[in-house]
Amino acid sequence: MKECVIGLVPHVLSFVINELCKNAFLVAYEKDLSDLKGLVPADAIDPDDWELLESVDDEVVQIILTSVDKVVTCIKTYYMINNLDELETMENEEYNQLASDSHYAYIMDLESKSYKDLLINLNTVYFCITRYIYHTTIQLRLDEPDIPEELYDEFLEVYNGSFDEELVSEDKNISLLYDLILDLSTDLVKIDKFYWEGEE
Repeated sequence: MKECVIGLVPHVLSFVINELCKNAFLVAYEKDLSDLKGLVPADAIDPDDWELLESVDDEVVQIILTSVDKVVTCIKTYYMINNLDELETMENEEYNQLASDSHYAYIMDLESKSYKDLLINLNTVYFCITRYIYHTTIQLRLDEPDIPEELYDEFLEVYNGSFDEELVSEDKNISLLYDLILDLSTDLVKIDKFYWEGEE
């Protein structure tokens, strides 16, 4: 089972990248890419087209892209730490299915009618993503893809709008994901600034 848990992590992080890019497109559709809104669903855009976002001037979109870069760096580091072959790992259907099982427990589609709504929703998006990644750290800790039901809420015990205490682990894989959680939380703080500045 340990091999499966090690293998599912890159799939989890790939799902996270997809979710971040989808939301970046939703934000971009309200301004810079408004001509695409209604024509191309944000969750149907091919990864090869994500470079479209790099031309978007919106600072919130650029912060989300910074988050994506952090996840990509995390995946690359994870492959090196565990000496994994990227192609072999990503083509493994069992790993993908295990990552999907927890994905649907945390990631949700949110309704929005405006740019302001999207900024508010990003709080939920980032919260769900960090909780999803934290779930993965528990799987690594237990060496099991299935975790006890009572551990699903462990994240809420360490997170209270922010992380009051630093997340620490001697396990290199868990520590790497903890660092990512903290980095993504920092990006959300930056996004929130734009929302509150718009309210003033």
